Amino acid sequence: MITYALSTGSFGSYLTEAGAEAVRQSRFRNFEFTLSTCIVDDEQSRLSTRLTRQLIREGVFKSASVHLPFYGGGLRWDPSCPDEAQRKEITARFIKLIRDHADLMGPMVTLHASNEPPLAEHPQRIGQVCKSIEEMLPTARELGFVINVEFLPRTCVGNCPEELQQIVSHFDPDQVGICLDVNHIMGRYKELPAMIDLLAPRIRAFHICDYDGIDETHWMPWQGIHDWPELMKHIRAIGRDMLLILETSWQLRRENREISPLFALRQNEKACWFLENCERLQAEFDAFKLPGNQA
Repeated sequence: MITYALSTGSFGSYLTEAGAEAVRQSRFRNFEFTLSTCIVDDEQSRLSTRLTRQLIREGVFKSASVHLPFYGGGLRWDPSCPDEAQRKEITARFIKLIRDHADLMGPMVTLHASNEPPLAEHPQRIGQVCKSIEEMLPTARELGFVINVEFLPRTCVGNCPEELQQIVSHFDPDQVGICLDVNHIMGRYKELPAMIDLLAPRIRAFHICDYDGIDETHWMPWQGIHDWPELMKHIRAIGRDMLLILETSWQLRRENREISPLFALRQNEKACWFLENCERLQAEFDAFKLPGNQA
């Protein structure tokens, strides 16, 4: 069964009173909580966390997944750091952040394996991120979550199926899986159905959005180049429960102005409707004749 969730970053950097009210009015109940909002202890962060806990108590917000930080607070959050002392400090900081917010955790955690190091460093960094995951697993087992290593773009560790397989193969499939972000395959989008089939045994979640086929843009599904009927066919063929997390709405923002949270939530509800019906809708679009434009 497919379950849809929405990244909290898709309707605001931090949860506000307006955002909380929008959640209450939305169809979404499953979210990927962005833990980077808890890095800095300031008024904005405290309000966001307090509102999130309130929505959980109300039963209108469930952490289906939690995205660990990969930047923020003026600190390094790269679990592949080659410096062993720094890597251990970063992993310890991840664990403390998780334990400090254990009540906000979900059954899955999304982890960026690295920032964007040179490709020549990848062999060493793969070993380092495996050490970091190993150190996080006792906490994962205690709190009951799976660590999903994200498919990343550009020169990040985990920017191809081979590196993802190399990382996750060190661990029990019930403990470490893959979150496949369909924006992050860069120019290889035509290979995505085959990549889904290849990585299917370890995929636990997807980050869903569209893009231009060049670099990540986090557009709404059907605004870009993805063949959604084909992708949804391969996602459903995995044959087990799958979490589809929408990571969208960036293109709805202008400069530094935040969009209306309720507008963003409504747009993402429509995106889920499209994904559930994309095969029929694509066929109708292909048969559509633009009025007044027939030859």
